Amino acid sequence: MTRINPGNGFAVEASNQQQSMQMVDPYRTYSQAADRDELWSTLMTEAGRQALGAQMAVPIRTQLDYVGVARKFFEIDVLAQGQIARYDKDIDVPAYVISKRGKVDEWIVEAEYVEPKTWEIFSPAAIRLNQIQQRRFNILDRTQEKIRIQTQVQEDDQFLVLSDTTTAANTTNNPITTSTTGMNKTFLNDLSSTILDHDLPAFAYLMRFSAFKFLRSWGTAEFDPVSMREILETGLYGSIWGIDIIVSRRVPAGAVYVYSEPRFFGVMPVRTELILMPDDEPKQATIGYVGYEEIGMTAVNANGIAKGVFSGNLV
Repeated sequence: MTRINPGNGFAVEASNQQQSMQMVDPYRTYSQAADRDELWSTLMTEAGRQALGAQMAVPIRTQLDYVGVARKFFEIDVLAQGQIARYDKDIDVPAYVISKRGKVDEWIVEAEYVEPKTWEIFSPAAIRLNQIQQRRFNILDRTQEKIRIQTQVQEDDQFLVLSDTTTAANTTNNPITTSTTGMNKTFLNDLSSTILDHDLPAFAYLMRFSAFKFLRSWGTAEFDPVSMREILETGLYGSIWGIDIIVSRRVPAGAVYVYSEPRFFGVMPVRTELILMPDDEPKQATIGYVGYEEIGMTAVNANGIAKGVFSGNLV
């Protein structure tokens, strides 16, 4: 009921509502009572947690902080149920297969095909129930980020183990390129020519940022004015000689890899794409999820990868 002040004839309740609107804390919108009740009712049932997990599976692969790089270098083969991962290879080129925990258990030289094993990746994460109420941000979104990052880091680490083992065992065909004068154009040119000599296109360099920073210090002697302007404005240089430059913090310091196109290098069989499974611990008052996937990796053509090692600083 509206209260009228007989002295000035305006609605006091309307004035009170206006003052109340000015005192609203925008950070409290996520914690409104209706939202809290809906969230709790969802979390308190098994079906609700599974439905919530299914919704979480989409942004895990699209909202990225750390960007996994391993899948950029492989042909992705999604396997049907019961399907055997089997790929033809050139009889004159060695192939390498990786198994769980970075153990390369097989290298094949004379066979006509390879059969890489698939292995599992687990990425657990848990949320304390009191954190859901206390945080002023969506802690479920942060949990998605944690699971995604854990999964992609494990993929990249296994990929780098495969890269190191393949290059170390194939030095007869692709010797390791070394430089004692730092990351310069001669070093990168010699590195890419290692796979170009096999009539393979060079697709991308892979390095960490401590290596990439030397490219940003190159001057007009290395870059034309248009390229220099691009670097000064963006701080990045996307490619050189048509070869992409990909940066990952998981790459060892002082190491640079060059890869041929995925169709000339290797395959990643995927038996189970990333899914989420409930992993609650009621006695610990936590709502938990485990990211799970089953994948494999194989370098069908060992000549499609070369490694370089540099030391020293640019002059």
